[in-house]
Amino acid sequence: MTDTLLAGTSILSFKVTVTGVSLTPSTGKPVNLTLNPSTPIIELTHLQSDSAFLGTSTVPSGNYTSATVAFSAPDIVLMNQTNGALTGGTTACPVSTVTPCEFKPAASGTITLTTAPFPLTLTANEQTGLSLDLNLNNVITMTNGAVSVDFTQPSVLTAATLPHTGTPSASLDLIEDFTGVLTTISGNSVTVHSDTKGTITAVANSSTTFNIDPTVCSAQNITCLLANQTVSIDAALNLDGTMTLLEADLLDKVAVDEVEGTVFLTDLGKLQISIVLSDKTVVSGNSVLTAASGGTVVVAQLGATPTFSVDTKGLSAVLASSPGDIADFATLSNVFAGQTVRMQVLANPAPTAGPISTVLVNTNTVLLRFSRVTATISIQPAGTFFSVSASTLPSFLGGINGFVNIPVQISNQTNFDGVANITTLNTGDTVSLRALYIPNFLTSPFFAAKVRKH
Repeated sequence: MTDTLLAGTSILSFKVTVTGVSLTPSTGKPVNLTLNPSTPIIELTHLQSDSAFLGTSTVPSGNYTSATVAFSAPDIVLMNQTNGALTGGTTACPVSTVTPCEFKPAASGTITLTTAPFPLTLTANEQTGLSLDLNLNNVITMTNGAVSVDFTQPSVLTAATLPHTGTPSASLDLIEDFTGVLTTISGNSVTVHSDTKGTITAVANSSTTFNIDPTVCSAQNITCLLANQTVSIDAALNLDGTMTLLEADLLDKVAVDEVEGTVFLTDLGKLQISIVLSDKTVVSGNSVLTAASGGTVVVAQLGATPTFSVDTKGLSAVLASSPGDIADFATLSNVFAGQTVRMQVLANPAPTAGPISTVLVNTNTVLLRFSRVTATISIQPAGTFFSVSASTLPSFLGGINGFVNIPVQISNQTNFDGVANITTLNTGDTVSLRALYIPNFLTSPFFAAKVRKH
């Protein structure tokens, strides 16, 4: 599953539960597909650039006329930077440039897809893949300041057969930046559990890249990985539903409680960073962190001597030749709205009162990770750069004042989706980026690990 996000929106989190997917044959009863987990909760803002793996199923051969997908429990966290107050059901959201609001509309819906690639004929022993793309611009409606979710709107969901243009040969799709705790290592096979995305297993081969500090493990191979470590992995989804490990990025030698999310506010006086939670690792069993779900506001209180670092996963080569960008993320003053950061939780977190679920934590480490944004290309790509229009980026982003066109740098490590490479991108294309966002590094505020054309 992927999603198409409206360029320029300020949605910080959008969760939805997929309650079922089925295929309807030309004769006989619908075939329910196996989801993993059975009712996955999908955080859609990450899917601007990435894909979520829903599962693998064995179905009878035959002609299938349609697919049916059921959704429920939408949960939206957004910044209201319009000219007036918004409402979502009984929840009011005043105009604010610093405080997000949360809407939980009582909406559910079933979508039936009958257009291409349907009707779909599957032969005996055939192996194929389907992607589902949810268009947030169509599913979220706004009338006179009233925000609602309607899964029955036209073109809310589209389907396509895999692979997309740009996907490596012999793969259906890429599952990227899947962060969690290594639970099992058996031979070349690793199993990673995420508290927010479930569990996947991938098998390493001779081409697998290991992004590990050499002082931690000089071997740079699978022997460096141990159970109970926190990693971020990239994997290729194979035709048979198995996964090949493309890259393993070691985040913690021993897993600890951590929170990750999108920054929306920094307070230099109080030494605080406020994020909207998108990912977490909870190994202590702490009830407050365990209960915190995507969209929760986390206010992190920094200690007296916090450390700042950059996770160069997937971009290690291009950033090794540009040390200035990493030096530009060294203090709290270098933290901007729109960046994604990961922070260790040092003390017992505490819930605090507020219009949105909020947790206060203490931390002493701030790790810059990939942001996801959608924008429109404003200057024709050339070489390893293209530019996006600042006016089409989410308006809450910090550090881009005065910019009109914002450079984006790519490298030979950048993955493309929907196009083969940078030469097939054009001015006016809408693209989603998974990128390190360092706005005070003026040469290129975005270092793109992934570019997806919509």
